[in-house]
Amino acid sequence: NEYKSYLSKMSEFVDTTDELNKKYTKLFKLIDNAKYIVFFTGAGISTAADIPDYRGDKGLDKSPLNIAQMGISERDLDCRMPTYAHCAITELMLNHAKFKFVTTSNHDGLHQKSGTPWEKTSNIFGTAYLEECLKCHKQYIRKVITPALHRKCDDGNCKGKLKKTGVRYGQKVPEEPLQKAEQSADKADLVLVLGSSMTTSPFCTLPTLSKDFVICNKQKTPYDSQATLCIHDSIDNFMFQVVNHITPYINIRFSYQQDFVVFRRDDSIVISTPRDYEPAVFIEEAAIISTDGTKKYFEKQLNGEFILIPNSLAYCKEYKITVEFKDGFNVPSVDLSYKIGEKSFGKLVKEVEFNM
Repeated sequence: NEYKSYLSKMSEFVDTTDELNKKYTKLFKLIDNAKYIVFFTGAGISTAADIPDYRGDKGLDKSPLNIAQMGISERDLDCRMPTYAHCAITELMLNHAKFKFVTTSNHDGLHQKSGTPWEKTSNIFGTAYLEECLKCHKQYIRKVITPALHRKCDDGNCKGKLKKTGVRYGQKVPEEPLQKAEQSADKADLVLVLGSSMTTSPFCTLPTLSKDFVICNKQKTPYDSQATLCIHDSIDNFMFQVVNHITPYINIRFSYQQDFVVFRRDDSIVISTPRDYEPAVFIEEAAIISTDGTKKYFEKQLNGEFILIPNSLAYCKEYKITVEFKDGFNVPSVDLSYKIGEKSFGKLVKEVEFNM
């Protein structure tokens, strides 16, 4: 606890250019000699996505506000996109055999959004995007964080209650992700620890199972003396250096897609995600326009759906619906046609090419 208090008062810093050049040269030799490389990622990998960490210069422990007030809501996580580092890890894991596995302490789901396979990931403290049925124990991966009420198992023969897999501070870590994380670290001859203060157990102890482990963080950690190498740099630049060493001049790209549907429910027109009770949190506003130019806005509901009662609309065979997305996506609006009583489907599509 004393060391955690000490860390919280320590400012972030970056190594000098000469120091970084020497350290990256050592890192490249470690990577070249390794056959089984595993990533361990902490909150620092997601700060570039505007998700605050805890002990950084702008961390949650620096504010007089309550942690819950300072953090972002779970629904806001749906509007956060992966960083360069997330996408670079995915690129290496999909296309270079020596990069085997990711263990993360984060709930934000950004590794999965970037395309990292679930089977090659351990969300050691759970994730806001994975649900498990309390009755049949099937697990379901979601693209949208679901509300607490009304969630039932997707298996129509079961209909058990679904529960998110996230772990609160102080709760027991789920056995399966912990076991996967331990096994991958034990097999590894090199672990790359990115953006972690290395103060939360059991996450902080697992990298020591590897032959070598490297820490990249802008603050010192209690495991620096045990690490093979410590690099103080941004996580995005660290991963740029690694990618450029493995595959020079490659451009890291990211593609994200989110579906939504417009349909009739009783006397209302509803915009939601294809699965019932999943909120369309990625939508900022929506309007329906009839052929005479009449424009009516949908009302956003507490459950994340958008609803409009069409009795005030001029009758048309077909309407135009315009959907605007939240600023976090920075994508243009989508127009689609809609006939009363039928279903219309739309997509949010975001394409990014990182320039480092």
